[in-house]
Amino acid sequence: MSDNGKILVTGASGNVSSALIANLVDKGASVRGLVRDESKGASLKDSGVEVAIGNLNDQGSIEKALEGIEKVFLLTPVGEDAPQLAKNVIDAALKQSSPYIVRMSAVGAASDAPSRNSRAHAETEIDLKNSGLPYTILKPHFFMQNMMMAAESISSEGKIYMPFKDGKLGMVDVRDIADVAAVILTEEGHEGKTYTPSGPKSISLSEVAAAFSSALDKEVDYIDVPMEAADESLSGMGFPDWNKDAYLEYFKAYSEGWGDYTSSDVEDITGNPARSIDTFAKDFAQVFGG
Repeated sequence: MSDNGKILVTGASGNVSSALIANLVDKGASVRGLVRDESKGASLKDSGVEVAIGNLNDQGSIEKALEGIEKVFLLTPVGEDAPQLAKNVIDAALKQSSPYIVRMSAVGAASDAPSRNSRAHAETEIDLKNSGLPYTILKPHFFMQNMMMAAESISSEGKIYMPFKDGKLGMVDVRDIADVAAVILTEEGHEGKTYTPSGPKSISLSEVAAAFSSALDKEVDYIDVPMEAADESLSGMGFPDWNKDAYLEYFKAYSEGWGDYTSSDVEDITGNPARSIDTFAKDFAQVFGG
């Protein structure tokens, strides 16, 4: 595996992948971004990134996107078909040059995880390990960027409505996940390893609210809501039932302390401390009405 081979990034227009691509470009890496349609690839082309149009359901388009690729950042969207989509990429990779795969898994992925999403990702981890392909697995914690869903209520009411009770989470900034992945994809020594990127400390939603209070210079409060209210809210957002139930399962687990852990992986791999919720709130204050 060479240090300068071309890298394919799937889900290239999403939050994690777009941050990763920008990071890889800064490092001078050769990158190809896989997107579902031409419109999603416009900004990538503008930044000088090669764009491949394809669908993870379409084996032919995956094989074409993998031509000449030595490394893959494999991200699949949340959904019941995620294990099959990932397997399509693994199977296509085996037909090509058996590239090194960095798999974006899920928090706590395991066969006995409380959320069906983490259990689904555990299936892919097994498929990847059994494939014989070189790999690294990332199991990042709850994204700080998920707080964007509360942007409107923070801006208009000074409230965060979530069903987490007093549960603490080692939530991580997506930018740190991208930093970690960029190092793994451009440096040696990570093959066969699994990492769990997290923030610097485990925090409650009340502490998240305090960070926004400071960043926005106004009072922001955390309001714990019943799981039924969260169910209704997610239904109103139009999530498919499988996705909605996966999120509700996470919420329940977090409220019971399942997310109360951290790791030193971000700093160990990048050499920089993981971003705090205070840094996140200040950096994105404008999104939340600041």
